[in-house]
Amino acid sequence: MFTWLKSVFSVFGSKPAIIRGAGKLEEGFAKKIIFGDPLAGQGVEVILCRVEGRLEALDARCPHEDGQIIEGPLHEGRYAICPLHNFWFDPKNGDVVNSACKRAKTYKVREADGDCEIWL
Repeated sequence: MFTWLKSVFSVFGSKPAIIRGAGKLEEGFAKKIIFGDPLAGQGVEVILCRVEGRLEALDARCPHEDGQIIEGPLHEGRYAICPLHNFWFDPKNGDVVNSACKRAKTYKVREADGDCEIWL
């Protein structure tokens, strides 16, 4: 199969991971979710955030010097925090709002019936 065709199928044929009970995440808070085994290089850590009534998801790795975006209350109820340099990330698009750091990776999320689906 052609490489580009494999890429197309991987994008459109992927299935989401399901996070049961994610609908209980309170407004203005973030929760770390671990998929697979990140320590073995075979997993992903995601920060799931509730902002303006919607669930949003960021990669837990800060793009600057391997910091970690943390769970807990969001700064001003809307920004995920990397405490290494006090960077604030907008969970909607991954943009940093208070520095010149690169954008954090975001993931597509869909909420339904108290659970959510996330495409990694």
